[in-house]
Amino acid sequence: MWDFVVAGAGVIGVSIARELRRRYRAKVMVIEKESSPGRHASGRNSGVLHAGVYYKAGTLKARLCVDGNRRMREYCLAKSIPINQNGKVIVARSLEELPSLRELYIRSQSNGVCVELVDTLALKDIEPCAKTVEQALYVKNTAVVNPQRVMDALVADAVEEGIEFRFDCAWWARDGQDVANTSQGRIAYGHLVNCAGLFADKIAHQFDVGRQYRILPFRGQFYRLRPESKVQVCGNIYPVPDLRNPFLGVHFTRRPEGEVTVGPSALPLLGREQYRGLVGANASDGLAMIMYLLRLFGRNRDHFRSIAWRELVKISRSGFYREAEGLAVGFEPGDLLPGKEPGIRAQLVDTKTAELLSDFVIEPGPHSTHVLNAVSPAFTSSEPFARHVVEMIKE
Repeated sequence: MWDFVVAGAGVIGVSIARELRRRYRAKVMVIEKESSPGRHASGRNSGVLHAGVYYKAGTLKARLCVDGNRRMREYCLAKSIPINQNGKVIVARSLEELPSLRELYIRSQSNGVCVELVDTLALKDIEPCAKTVEQALYVKNTAVVNPQRVMDALVADAVEEGIEFRFDCAWWARDGQDVANTSQGRIAYGHLVNCAGLFADKIAHQFDVGRQYRILPFRGQFYRLRPESKVQVCGNIYPVPDLRNPFLGVHFTRRPEGEVTVGPSALPLLGREQYRGLVGANASDGLAMIMYLLRLFGRNRDHFRSIAWRELVKISRSGFYREAEGLAVGFEPGDLLPGKEPGIRAQLVDTKTAELLSDFVIEPGPHSTHVLNAVSPAFTSSEPFARHVVEMIKE
């Protein structure tokens, strides 16, 4: 029997497993349905280490992101993982966006983020190709890493610390009070930690936890910037986001290897692993997505219709270009090249209110703990996030 079984070998699952092992010297097993770790959101994200700009003071995201940013940057440097530490600028595309830009500045100060409001002249020294209206926000501690390199290092450390991984091991069902029925047989445990990402709600519901929640998948598609483009990005160029929206909008990111990505989109899907076309679409997920989209359209809470329209426009290359052209001088339609494999965001929705939940959501259950909403900046926040979850388990 294992003291702890962690379902899901993404960055959150591995980080929690390491924290449990360090704190209790416990027997910990991580089960993963794929053949290797980080095959979904953890290995397919943009690699941006967020600084804590966007989150309202007092939220779990605000509390964990600043510390997580510092710790992840230190970890990458200690492990010789390449990292781009040129920061980020958030630019305004119109006068109407300036109040939101200043709200981000206020949130940053409340959260202890190192930021600076700069004018157009100072912006040229930071990101020569970025363009803005009157002011921009310079976020100094934003960095970029290769997420799969980070995942490989975390798993290697976990194995060295005595954690066992069982790959190609899919959770099938709860078998009694403290047994997991998996594709590799029955596994007994003292406590289960559910970090199953896109399928976390399905596992939680087997424990009668989070019945009001359902995960809806949104695909994030990236393009690559043509190397010969006039747009030469140093760090990151982001737009001012709609603060009612959990998505941050299309942005430019220079990865540590030198490639610049442009994206992502946030396209609602008909399947939880629908990475290409209709492959992975299914009736259950498709009907759920259509139902909640109709509810969200009908209520139009937080101007959801305008948000949805902007996302649908990004399906075409020309629409994607129009979303990004206001961020940089010299950006041309021909600068967009096919990008890396898309990622899928496991976005939690409250089925009672049809609300897309922004903050992290972690729910206790019988002999179990369920990580139901661990979207961005979960990768950045993974170490303090793991400590927070283990504290919940102790209580």
